[in-house]
Amino acid sequence: MEFSGQLEGQVCLVLMDWHVGSGWASVLAAVDGTASIYLSSGGGYLGGGQKHASIRDAARLAIELATRLLSSFNVCDSTRLPDPGTVHFYVKKGSELLFARASEEKLRQGSDPLLQLGNIMQAIVTKYREVSAGR
Repeated sequence: MEFSGQLEGQVCLVLMDWHVGSGWASVLAAVDGTASIYLSSGGGYLGGGQKHASIRDAARLAIELATRLLSSFNVCDSTRLPDPGTVHFYVKKGSELLFARASEEKLRQGSDPLLQLGNIMQAIVTKYREVSAGR
């Protein structure tokens, strides 16, 4: 996925990784409304943002929220999957890769600063389920 130079310095991608069952799930949201879900089991969902406004709108909202929450992120020079109980967020801003970590427990309790971002990324999963179920 390439974005034009006009996005230099702006958030163009958000990725959320967390432990599920015996593997991991990753949700990606892009500034153009692309949204994808990847499962370490090999499954996933692609293309929903191009076909469904609800998924596209959720992806764009994730970009807006990540932009507002940039002070919660630090520059990242490597990536790894989170341990159980931890959620990793990555943001691509221009040529920078930024990282933030959240506790699943604090997200559930509503006390983590990344709560809204986690919720909208989870909403992408929900919206994929809805469109897959024909709603």
